[in-house]
Amino acid sequence: MIELKGLNGESLVFDGATLAKFRHNGLDEAARNPVSTFREVQVRHKPGKRGKEGRYDVMVAMSSFMALSIAEDAKPLLDELVAALEAGSR
Repeated sequence: MIELKGLNGESLVFDGATLAKFRHNGLDEAARNPVSTFREVQVRHKPGKRGKEGRYDVMVAMSSFMALSIAEDAKPLLDELVAALEAGSR
């Protein structure tokens, strides 16, 4: 299982068969989609300015869209999630 935690208390959880988005630090499940509906992932890097930390904005296109902003140090976990989604959708 891969859990990617976002900056605003949101997270994406991949269990091997589905990808779920949770809000409010895991208390509210907003969406759950089977990995077979995976289409693409878009990642945009937003560098930090004026002392703020940089971030990545992530959008996953499945049967619904899931968006998340993550800290720069979570990039290796994002890469692992993207690889797992691409492998699972084949």
